[in-house]
Amino acid sequence: MTQDLTAGTLGQDSLMGDGFDEFDFEEDFDPLALDDIVIDQDEIDDDNPYDTVDFPAVREMPQHMQRDAVYTPDVQGSADAAIRALIDHNPARRDVLLAIIDTCRGGCASSVVAVKIDEVQANNRSVFAPMTLCRMLERAGALELEMPETTTEMEDPEANVEYLEIKETVDPVWTSTEAGLAIYEEMSRGDEFRDIVLDRDSKYLEVYKAVLGLVSAGPVHRQAIEQLVDTFDIVKSPRRFGGHFIDMLEKTSAITWKNQAWTITELGQSMYDEMKRG
Repeated sequence: MTQDLTAGTLGQDSLMGDGFDEFDFEEDFDPLALDDIVIDQDEIDDDNPYDTVDFPAVREMPQHMQRDAVYTPDVQGSADAAIRALIDHNPARRDVLLAIIDTCRGGCASSVVAVKIDEVQANNRSVFAPMTLCRMLERAGALELEMPETTTEMEDPEANVEYLEIKETVDPVWTSTEAGLAIYEEMSRGDEFRDIVLDRDSKYLEVYKAVLGLVSAGPVHRQAIEQLVDTFDIVKSPRRFGGHFIDMLEKTSAITWKNQAWTITELGQSMYDEMKRG
């Protein structure tokens, strides 16, 4: 399985020095002891109302230990490139990231989005909270966040006064951008599968077809896929292991990890049927 990557975390290269002394840790900084209660809500940026939910450790982390966001239009050059990079480098979260974009077309309340994310991740949990995944997509340019009014104008006719009534709860709205929806449509119709499996990796077409056929019959474990792949001479030189085909099929939304096994998706079944017809 691939590991999640996200913005705002420490890079691996930061941990590869001769020793931890070069970090020059601040004596009072303890990332395991952080609590939202100690964060001054008045200091939270207006454009990031979820700071205390998403990255409490980052806000308290000494400045020299922080890292810039990984997937942003500024880093990759455009929202399109940033969104693609985010999804491409996080294949284990691919399904949920695309589901969020689809759910938020036209706008969707955070509470509803959170429920949808939990449903999609029921069999493949993430270390990231639902709103953190939304923030990742927002930073990449796939989502926009709209904060509802936190007060309501009220009037007391008898006292002839107007006043503001503070709402007890707010439910921010996430809306998919044009760039996000364009990528969702492209990745949901099999364009990446055709590009990678049917074009660039076409020499292994029969291997891919066999793997999809195996998974189409029912959920299977990695070992079964490895054993099947090893029956093909073409994978002997250059050597290709079953993990390569699992990675490529997961990366193109053809298979997904569910109930502790690899399972074919609706798109994967459609692509498999197309390969058999071809």
